[in-house]
Amino acid sequence: MAVVGEEVSNKQIILKEYVSGFPKESDMVVKTASRGLEERHLVKNLYLSCDPYMRVRMRKMEDSYVESFTPGSPIIGYGVARVLDSGHPNFKKGDLVWGITGWEEYSVIKAQESVFKIQNTNVALSYYTGILGMPGMTAYVGFYELCSPKQGEYVFVSAASGAVGQLVGQFAKLLGCYVVESAETKEKVDLLKNKFGFDEAFNYKEEDLEATLKRMVANMDNLVQGMPKLKLVWFIVFIYKKNGIDFKFFTFFGNEKMVFTYFQIKFSLSPPPPRLATIHAATAHLSENKELATLTIDIFLQKSVATPLIKIFPRYFPNGIDIYFENVGGKMLDAVLLNMRLRSRIAMCGMISQYNLEQPEGIHNLFCLITKRVRMEGFVVSDYYHMYPKFLDMILPHIKEGKITYVEDIAEGLESAPAALIGLFVGHNVGKQVYVLVKIPEELYFIDK
Repeated sequence: MAVVGEEVSNKQIILKEYVSGFPKESDMVVKTASRGLEERHLVKNLYLSCDPYMRVRMRKMEDSYVESFTPGSPIIGYGVARVLDSGHPNFKKGDLVWGITGWEEYSVIKAQESVFKIQNTNVALSYYTGILGMPGMTAYVGFYELCSPKQGEYVFVSAASGAVGQLVGQFAKLLGCYVVESAETKEKVDLLKNKFGFDEAFNYKEEDLEATLKRMVANMDNLVQGMPKLKLVWFIVFIYKKNGIDFKFFTFFGNEKMVFTYFQIKFSLSPPPPRLATIHAATAHLSENKELATLTIDIFLQKSVATPLIKIFPRYFPNGIDIYFENVGGKMLDAVLLNMRLRSRIAMCGMISQYNLEQPEGIHNLFCLITKRVRMEGFVVSDYYHMYPKFLDMILPHIKEGKITYVEDIAEGLESAPAALIGLFVGHNVGKQVYVLVKIPEELYFIDK
C-alpha cells in the first residue's frame, strides 16, 4: 500500500486534443506518470463517473458555466476517493469524499469546496457518483425546486434510463404523478416499465417495421403479407403539390434495401409540411416509378423514428404534459412543446442529442411557451450544492426503505473509461455509468449492516 512520502506511478486518461464532431476512444490516451505522495490534499481515487456533460468540456469554450478540459492533461470528472493527506481542517487522512477529481489513480484536490465528506457509509460507495452525488442532486433540484410538482400531474422524462432520468421518474411516482419516460432500446424500455414501475415508456429510436406501418396505413395488412419482419431504417417522402392537390410518394427502406413504395393523394388547400402529414391509406402500390424524380419538389428524410414524435405524445398524454424533464433536446423538445398543458413547467437539464453536432438543431415551436404560458428554466446543479444536506435527508430514508431503486452500469479499470464515455452517446449504458478503480471490502466502509 502506498504511503505518504513515497513516489508512485499514476495511470491517467489524457485528452489529446479538443474534439470536433462525434468523440472517439482515440481522442483519449492512457498514460502513466509519477506522483509524489507528499503533496497536501492528496486522494486515492476509488470510483470515477462517466457523465454526458463531459462531452461539452471536450471542446474549446468561452463564457461557459464550466471550463474546457485541457488537452494534454487528465480528464476531470466526479468520483469517490480516500484522503491520503490533507492540510484542510475539514478533511483528515482516511476520510472518504466525493466530488471533482481527475481521471487518474491519484489526484490533488485544489478546490476543497468541490468535494464533500461522505458521512453516510451504509450504502454502496459507488452511489456517491450517482444517486447520492451530482446526478441525484440534479434530479432533486430539477424536479422539486424548478418544477414544483403536485400530486396527480402528468410527467414526461426523456433519456430516462440514465443516471438522472431514472430518479426523476421515481420521485414523480412517490408523489403520485402519472409518469411516462422514453429510452432508445427495448431493453431500456422494459427496465423503465418493469423495474421502475413507470406508467408507460416508449422507444423513440427504433420500432418494428410491421407494427409501425400498421399504425401508419389502415390497409397495410394486405400490403405486407409474406414480407419478412424488418426494422425500418429510414424512408423518403416525395411531395408534389399542384392546384391544391397534395401527392405524396413514400419509399420505405429496411436494412438498407427498398421494401416497397406507395402513394397517397390528399386534397388540401394548405398542405401540411411533410413532418406533420397524416397518412390515411395506401391507394396504390408502386414498386417501380421512373417519374418520381420529375415530381419531386420537396424531399424529407427521416431517420428511424417511423412514428413522428409529434404523433407519439398525444397517445400517451391525451390531456397534455404538466412537467417535462429535458435531457435530450432537438426534435424531442420540439415535439414536447406542442403537447405541454397550460402553465406547465420544463426543467432544462441537458441536451445529449446536440452535444456531438457541429450545427445544433433549431427549435420551431417556442411560440407554445407564450400561448400555453409554459415556464422553461435551465439550471446548473452546482448552484444548489448548499441544499445537499436537505437532499440527503429526503433520499436516504427512501433508499433504506427500498422505495427507490437505482441501476448502475459498472465497468472495471481506468482503461475502460474512454469506451464507457463514448458508449453514453450510442446508448450502450443501462443505468448510471461508473467505473471502479479500487474495490474496497464492505467491512471497511459499511457501518450499519
